[in-house]
Amino acid sequence: MSSPPPPLPGARPPGLRPPRNWLQRNLKWALPLFVLLIVGGWSLTSWMGLRQMSAPLESSEPYREALARAGRNPEVAAALGQPLRAKPFPFGNINQFGDGGGADMVIRIQGPRGSGKLDVRARRSQGRWSYPRLQAELPGRHAPVDLRDDRDRDCAILPGCR
Repeated sequence: MSSPPPPLPGARPPGLRPPRNWLQRNLKWALPLFVLLIVGGWSLTSWMGLRQMSAPLESSEPYREALARAGRNPEVAAALGQPLRAKPFPFGNINQFGDGGGADMVIRIQGPRGSGKLDVRARRSQGRWSYPRLQAELPGRHAPVDLRDDRDRDCAILPGCR
């Protein structure tokens, strides 16, 4: 009787499974990590895009003026407390062209006692901003708080003011 030939170098004995590759050995942690990286990358990209879109509003004069007036108003301070800060990502738009332009935005604000929002409509004429609407909507109040000064109230009535 003849015996079977010797196995070839590198050949597996019968009944042994082939060795597992890297992905098969590490699938339990590699797959969740891959999903986490994809979701995290998408979230970071979205957040950065929103920050870039809101940057022109946050650096504008109407935005800064609205926050300053809200911080000085005693009714807003009583309702929300001090210090007052803006929440991220204001909504709206701003257009500036030469000495003219306009802005229409909603700024969410927060203090130690609660949160509200500022509704801002501004016009720019001859390089100066006027505010036909600048009001704070506060919790527990049915009517908004008017944050305009006398000059802004007059300019809301008279066209071509300032």
